[in-house]
Amino acid sequence: MIRSRLISSALMLLLSLMLYLPHNSVLAAETKLVETFQTPLSKEWFWGLGTWTAQGGVLRGYESGPRRHGPVKLRRFEFGDGVVEFDFRLERSADAAGIIFNGSQERGHLVHVLLTRKEIRILAHAKKGESTDLLREQITLPEQDWHPVKIVFQGPKVKVNFNGNTWTVKHPTISELKQNFGFGGNSGGPKGEKAGAIEFRNLKIQTLIMNPEPE
Repeated sequence: MIRSRLISSALMLLLSLMLYLPHNSVLAAETKLVETFQTPLSKEWFWGLGTWTAQGGVLRGYESGPRRHGPVKLRRFEFGDGVVEFDFRLERSADAAGIIFNGSQERGHLVHVLLTRKEIRILAHAKKGESTDLLREQITLPEQDWHPVKIVFQGPKVKVNFNGNTWTVKHPTISELKQNFGFGGNSGGPKGEKAGAIEFRNLKIQTLIMNPEPE
């Protein structure tokens, strides 16, 4: 009798929740990734350029070595729709920070969100080696040290919330399965840490399975 009542109560709660969901949504399990950057990076951070350290809650990267390329660090994490949140900081001559989402090694880059001191860019990579600007708009980076960013993937759309503004773009590539992502940017040039560094903290990813928004 007690078990029957518990099952009945659970079903009523589920039905109540469904009444308050948008008509185009479905209940689904979620997967969460939270990186504290209090300890050295795990093996899930599998590839990079430049020098990267995780310490005191901050992931810090700067250009180093003979290859003239900004710092990049990739991490394995597979998802489709979801919400990505993080903060970034530009130190000294560093002037750009971003996050890129990739498919398989054969597929390559999918979506790139780049934030500089002067502009925001959202790029789609429909084919390996190709890129298309979905958004390129001038901005003014606030004076505060840390800048929070929120990115929402839903079907072929991605919404970026930054500095009190929201931008939404649409492209078929956005809906592809993301198998890994990476932080990167321009840390100031080949002089390494003396030139500058880019830093990230409070990384959180929450994945959801939901129906795409109606046209």
